Amino acid sequence: MSMNIVERAASGVPYLKKELARRISIRTGRVLTAPTTYYVIFSGKCNLACPFCTIHTAREPILSEEVMLRIVREAQELSGKGFNISLSGGEPTIYPPLYEALALSQKLGVNFGFTTNALALTPANVQKVLGYDPFNINISLESVDPQVNESLRPFREGTRRTLEAVETVLKEKERTGARVSVMIKPTIMEQNYRGLPDLVRHFGKHSKAQVNFQPYAGPRGQPFWVRDLQDLRRIFDELLDLQRQGYSVIGNEAVFDGFHRYFSNPPDTGILQYLNLNGHKRNCDLGLRSMFVWPNGDVHFCDFLHQAIGNVHRNSLSEIYYGQMADQQRQHMVRCNIDCQQTCKRPVPLLTKAKTFLKMR
Repeated sequence: MSMNIVERAASGVPYLKKELARRISIRTGRVLTAPTTYYVIFSGKCNLACPFCTIHTAREPILSEEVMLRIVREAQELSGKGFNISLSGGEPTIYPPLYEALALSQKLGVNFGFTTNALALTPANVQKVLGYDPFNINISLESVDPQVNESLRPFREGTRRTLEAVETVLKEKERTGARVSVMIKPTIMEQNYRGLPDLVRHFGKHSKAQVNFQPYAGPRGQPFWVRDLQDLRRIFDELLDLQRQGYSVIGNEAVFDGFHRYFSNPPDTGILQYLNLNGHKRNCDLGLRSMFVWPNGDVHFCDFLHQAIGNVHRNSLSEIYYGQMADQQRQHMVRCNIDCQQTCKRPVPLLTKAKTFLKMR
């Protein structure tokens, strides 16, 4: 039987405690908490070669099964309760240790999930995955229009297969009472933004599949930057209106304002743009709530800072999190002015987090 609202709220208490501890940590400068999310990138190896993405070209190195399982154990030792591990790549469903990591996570009571294009989520694979009680499955989908989606995710009949996989996961979740949350993750681009409301409508009101947007991130001059900003604003207003009608859109007006601001001023170089803080503190808490593990074992709080805080081949996650380099980066992040728009980096209001969490399970 699915969790009722009281059980859902109770399962969120450890997360809330870490949230409050982070706020105290920011105020005092002392680390009084542990990460709530570990993002593990096993490799760039993928079964697609999407034109707006470059990670698929980085096929080596690949995290070994031994290291992957050690990360699961060490994350549990460091964070206790109220955290999750998010595996991505590349494509996790073609990563052989995926099922071993799911099995160990289930045994240890670790919330484990992954981000996938869902092309390999056959009914048999879905049944196997949900049998390990995953925390969440994030599914990348740019449009429900095959012509648009498959120009961005080039795979014949890929749109149909992805949508069928979503339905299979939702049906298996309903059949088994699994707690898994299903998140649809489109990237906002010139090629697909006009169809994003139709994507939201496709899944219906009060859907168990939530839609979580992030903007394209790339150098100025790439064809994926939205050109008509007034039309983009119209689409964002429509998405917010759909949310008010009961469609499962994650984010609020401030989030979509941030997206619009980001598209209005593409970065001059690289993929970053910066905020004018007028001398005020940003108080970024990414160095308290997240750790990113890369295929070579390097650990980052934020890869935008271009400096690792340690490496899992040399130190444990706990040694890295409480280490000197980590402390130095946290001090820097207090005044960091990078405009973070990726879902794994941008700050999310507590109320939005709570609403999303209660819908997840």
